[in-house]
Amino acid sequence: MTPRHVHVAGLPIVPATVQAATEMALADADAGRTRMYVFVNAHSAKLRREHPAYDCVLADTQRAVALADGRSISWAARMLGHGDIGTVPGPDLLEELSARTASGGIPVFFLGGQEGVAQELAAALCRRYPGILVAGTATPPFGDWSDETSRELVRQVKESGARLLWLGVSAPKQEIWAHRWLDELGMPVLCVGAAFDFSAGRVRRAPVWMRRAGFEWVHRLATEPRRMWRRYLLGNPVFVADVIRWWRRPATDLCGE
Repeated sequence: MTPRHVHVAGLPIVPATVQAATEMALADADAGRTRMYVFVNAHSAKLRREHPAYDCVLADTQRAVALADGRSISWAARMLGHGDIGTVPGPDLLEELSARTASGGIPVFFLGGQEGVAQELAAALCRRYPGILVAGTATPPFGDWSDETSRELVRQVKESGARLLWLGVSAPKQEIWAHRWLDELGMPVLCVGAAFDFSAGRVRRAPVWMRRAGFEWVHRLATEPRRMWRRYLLGNPVFVADVIRWWRRPATDLCGE
């Protein structure tokens, strides 16, 4: 069944809380359902313009669940009359779902991150959630992955016995890759990007009060200005423009070009 979605800046967003998203992912893992989870924020509007393949991922609402990963999305949804659609930050879902998979005995696989991050993440989660079943970890090479490399990664994940895959690579590479190999993987894939670094303890998240107030982006800009300034100073105006342009309608101009 395709989850209900609403359109914000042309992006199809599935209204959900962290708890609701956790239940969806658990149900997919139990059923062996090939579905992927994408975490969308204001920057996604710019990414879909630059990468039509990413736009096609978001448009595939049968297999891709796009969740609001930022207050900008939820604020715009309210302005458009959608009401409270909730927010599901990737790091929050990683923690909540890890706790639930630990108690439910669902094996998981961590794929991505810089050298050593996936292993550090697995060790950190094992300490926080005793009983979590880590079927395996892998750190692929930097840059584009060839079909040969991708097939080997898919083989490792499947042969590990995992029933749920966490993917921690930058967007939109992770989403495009997951969409391409989803059927071969045969399990739910959660594309959480930098959540690997946060949960492994390599990068410090904003204080809770800043996250609750919707100012986590200020913390990230202050701590990583060289990497983040383009995202916020160039990406946010694109998002605002798309909110006005598409209003409550789906964006239809890029996928397939």
